[in-house]
Amino acid sequence: MKTLVSCIIPTFNRPQMLKEAIDSIRAQTHPHWELLVVDDHSTDNTAEVIKRYQKADPRIRYLKNPKKGVTSARNHGVKAANSHIVAFLDHDDISWPHRFESQLRAMETSGTQFLVSGMQVIDTKGGKAPENFKLELKATAAGFPSRWMLNKGLLEKAGGFDEEFSCMEDVECSYRLARHETFAMHDDIVLTYRIVPGSISRNIRGNLEARLRIIEKHGAFLPTLETAWWHYSAGMDYYALREEEEALAQLEKAAQLDDRGIYRWAYLLLKKTPFRKGIFKKINLRVLKELGSYKFPPLVEHQVIPRQVEPIPVNAIQLASN
Repeated sequence: MKTLVSCIIPTFNRPQMLKEAIDSIRAQTHPHWELLVVDDHSTDNTAEVIKRYQKADPRIRYLKNPKKGVTSARNHGVKAANSHIVAFLDHDDISWPHRFESQLRAMETSGTQFLVSGMQVIDTKGGKAPENFKLELKATAAGFPSRWMLNKGLLEKAGGFDEEFSCMEDVECSYRLARHETFAMHDDIVLTYRIVPGSISRNIRGNLEARLRIIEKHGAFLPTLETAWWHYSAGMDYYALREEEEALAQLEKAAQLDDRGIYRWAYLLLKKTPFRKGIFKKINLRVLKELGSYKFPPLVEHQVIPRQVEPIPVNAIQLASN
């Protein structure tokens, strides 16, 4: 295969992790790629790091985001991409060496234009064993674009990433992509996703605002239970933020949309209990989390593409300590 892959890394003030991300692309078994590293106005030596790589490897290009934010950085990279096949990698993630080879073969043999592969998740704070996720998606959306490979034209047709979103912009984008093509699930682990302190994914308030906007923008077009899940998740966020009335209102909306009755149990649990604060809050959130995914059925039929390339994993223990 000589297909060119355009990989886009948006980055801001994480030069050491960025080096590891870039090195993981340089180690790909598929040699036909270009790497567009989009600097989102870093205030440290990030630009120098990228330019050193650019000098050493002409396949690497330094771009400066003309706007601000990870969403516009990704869009800027897509616009500059030379290939019809695009992939993404966040600056704190690591692509496994066989990633491009495996994803390309999956796309070419299946004909899909939007591929979602598996990933390994590690917490850089330590204390937890790495977890693998693949073939686990049951609904319309797919987050974590580091695990995506897709057709550039499809992404442009969907309108790219919505730059009004600062959190969950990937999930929101996948909903618009779904109106044109249902993503295929790839039975292969192709990267390591690292949970790091201060990441956007841990911003509860930002995530809550994004959830509410996704409900407003897409709720009417989704399977009913999927919309219920978004209300349920928003309720959990409100509760985590100690806004109990808003939490109950969202959980009640979820209950009304869930014919299984499970979300009604969760709603009544929080409504009836007199123990909502302190240590009880942590216990309640754990219970709510379990009920949120309990017996959640597949809502969308996704094509499953088997692994065709022998995986080449990276050292998860070493990555967790970096």
